[in-house]
This record gives sequence, structure tokens and C-alpha cells, in this order.
Amino acid sequence: MVGEEKREKRGRDEDRYREKIKELELVWKLNEEIVSFTSLPEFLQRILEGAVEVMGATSGSIMLIDPPRGDTLRIKASFGLRREVVEKAERRVGEGIAGLVAERREGMLLLDDLLDPRLRTRRKVTDALSVPIVEEGELLGVLNLNTRRDRAFDELDLFLLNALTRLIASAIARGRRIEAARLELRDLETEAAALLEEIEGLQARLDERRRQYQRVRMKIDDLGRLLSDLSRPVG
Repeated sequence: MVGEEKREKRGRDEDRYREKIKELELVWKLNEEIVSFTSLPEFLQRILEGAVEVMGATSGSIMLIDPPRGDTLRIKASFGLRREVVEKAERRVGEGIAGLVAERREGMLLLDDLLDPRLRTRRKVTDALSVPIVEEGELLGVLNLNTRRDRAFDELDLFLLNALTRLIASAIARGRRIEAARLELRDLETEAAALLEEIEGLQARLDERRRQYQRVRMKIDDLGRLLSDLSRPVG
């Protein structure tokens, strides 16, 4: 019995170590993507691919509330899904698996028939994870992963993915701020260029007006001298 307990404890320790390594791997990937951020769609795709790799899934998606603070989820990044599925996928909060996860703001481990009546009409899900993406109380979306390559998802995987989505939510929020700042910077640079062009145009007109004034001033001076000469006594 003692030997069996030791083996079980060693197995639990190995599981915890394995999950921690996975978490660190995705943290590293997230930080790498933030540093090399180019656009939000590309950013989301790379985040998803990192999650799929770390969790050993075969397919997945990131669905975001679109527009923000609305009630509709749309796929913004996908892996291993058919294009027609991606293009047609749209769920309201509370509808379907992703919508229910969004509504409850709780992750779901889907290993067998689902008992919730709102999901009974959906296809049978035998191996999937779905977790909400929440940042500072705001629901951003849902991360879905399907089918492990080597074994079924378990409670440890759900726990890990819930922890990782907190990092993903922060990364998405930061990515949005980066993109918003870049768009604002682009708009300001465009406005600044237009203002500079206008200033240069006004400066050119001002220089021309100054030259015109100098010409008029010279004529005034010439006429003043002429009138002065004509006003002198004759003789």
C-alpha cells in the first residue's frame, strides 16, 4: 500500500509539473507575441495556435464579442476548422456551448452528452474545452479547444486553461490598446501632415503678400517723393 501511495503521489506531482510547464510555455508565447504585435487578427491567431499546441488539441477557435460590449460572439481566429464553419459561426450570449460559457462566465469540460436543454439539439460533443475570456469584469469572448491527440481532456486541463485565459484576456486587452493607439497615432500623423501642408501653403501666401506689400510700399514712397518735388516753388 505504501508503495502504491508513493506512486500515486509521484503521478500527481508529475501532473502538476506538467501543467506548470504548459502554463510557462504559453506565458512565454504570449509575451513573445505582445512584443512582436502587428495586428489584432494576427495576434489572436498566434495566441490560439499557441494554446492548441500547449494543450495538445487538434482544433479550436477564439470567439470575441463583436461589437465589444454587445451580445454576439463571432470567430476571430480558428485552427483546424472548415472555412464554412468559421464563416457561419455566430452565437448570441446564452446560445449554444460558447454562448452558455459566455453567459455563465464559467469554463466547461465536455466529455459526454450535455444535460442543459439549450444544448441538446446540438451535435454530441465528446472531448472539448470551452472557457470564457474575461478582463477586469468585461466579457471579451470564449476560447474553444477540441479533441486531445493523446488522451481526453480532464479537470486539470480545464483548470489550466481557465488560468491561461486570464493571461490571454490581458494579452487581448493589451493588443486592443496597442491597435487603438496605433490607429490614433496614424490618424494624428495624417492630421499633422495636412496641417503642415496648410501651414506651408499659408506661409507661401504670406511671403507673396509681403513681397506685394513691399512693391506697393515702394510705389507709395516714389509717389510721395514725386509729390514733394512737384510741390516746391518754381524758379
